[in-house]
Amino acid sequence: MSARLSADDRRRHPRYPLATSVQFYHGPSQRDFPGRCANISISGMKMYVPAATPVQPGQPIRLSLGSVGRPEFSRLGRGPLDATIVRVDRKALIDEGDLAVGVRFAEA
Repeated sequence: MSARLSADDRRRHPRYPLATSVQFYHGPSQRDFPGRCANISISGMKMYVPAATPVQPGQPIRLSLGSVGRPEFSRLGRGPLDATIVRVDRKALIDEGDLAVGVRFAEA
């Protein structure tokens, strides 16, 4: 019997808390949406978006981050980043009122 790894165990890079604004262009709907970053790593981030945002895993987005105070992530705050949605957690609606969305940066 194999043990199932948790999401934290599968991460290659450590995540750090980062509270900053996010604006992203959602390719499939060709619309811009707001969000807020919860945590970030060199390869991706978790953000919260409004409940009505039409996001699904596998969809491309282009995002811009607000202030990124951590020096190791300064390149991420310099302009739009191409990314892919890898996870949408609708259970967060109960606790947070927004969708939790996992994103992988294209340049990771």
